[in-house]
Amino acid sequence: MPAPDALAEMLRLLTLRPGAGLDSGDGRVGETVIGDTPDWFGEVLFGGFVVAQAVAAVTRDAPEGRRLHSLHAYFLRPVIARTEVVYRIRPIRDGRAFSSRHLEATQGGKPVLEMSCSFTSEGDGYVYDLPGAADGPGPDGVAQEDGPGPWVARYLGPTAARADGTRESTHRMWFRIPHALPEDEPLHQALLAFASDWTGVGGRPLDLEGDTTGMTSLDHAVWFHRPGRADEWLYYDVQSLVNAGGRGLLRGVMRDRAGRVVISVAQEMRLVPVESRG
Repeated sequence: MPAPDALAEMLRLLTLRPGAGLDSGDGRVGETVIGDTPDWFGEVLFGGFVVAQAVAAVTRDAPEGRRLHSLHAYFLRPVIARTEVVYRIRPIRDGRAFSSRHLEATQGGKPVLEMSCSFTSEGDGYVYDLPGAADGPGPDGVAQEDGPGPWVARYLGPTAARADGTRESTHRMWFRIPHALPEDEPLHQALLAFASDWTGVGGRPLDLEGDTTGMTSLDHAVWFHRPGRADEWLYYDVQSLVNAGGRGLLRGVMRDRAGRVVISVAQEMRLVPVESRG
């Protein structure tokens, strides 16, 4: 199990310090914040960490009474470890039901991430959840492994290949942080944004035995359908929809133990075939 200081380090890294204000030129003043980066992943940061820190940045001053419900991010350059990242947040629009924000992350003066996000308040309406596959065990029957930073995971692996070689799921796991966290929805959203990129090699179904060499995230979208807690077990089911043109698209769903959809994800990546590495 990860040591409590791994969680303390994650929380510290998600606590950003203020920078200079940002004048958008149209009378709307944005915010600049600065974040430190860890060396957990080697020289280049895991993309999920950058998205998590971006969520922490954009939710610092969320519109009153509204919660983050979606984000769409583009990875522009690798983010280097142990070097600070500057996040500039600009308000786009505050409407009657939704608020939009734009975020730009830079490192060394060069853009590394662009993100648009939307906030809204919860409303009454239809409630519907498409059931997930029922062929996987719950977390209690699976061996636990340490994940990155403060996380633990219980991996189920992909579903069996069909006769044509395709699979229903290419990456499945239960995951959580095994330490109690505060009642702070923006914090849980930032942590779950980190986990949204924890898809292993699930975007490359024809080579599920290899590592992530040759896989580079291009863009990443997350929808926060319901409040979720990072310190409770969530089930992440990833499906590879298509590999074509040197790119792959996957989609993922996080469910709570009751089977309710908490978060859904879509991600496109650049794929270099195994035989082309060298």
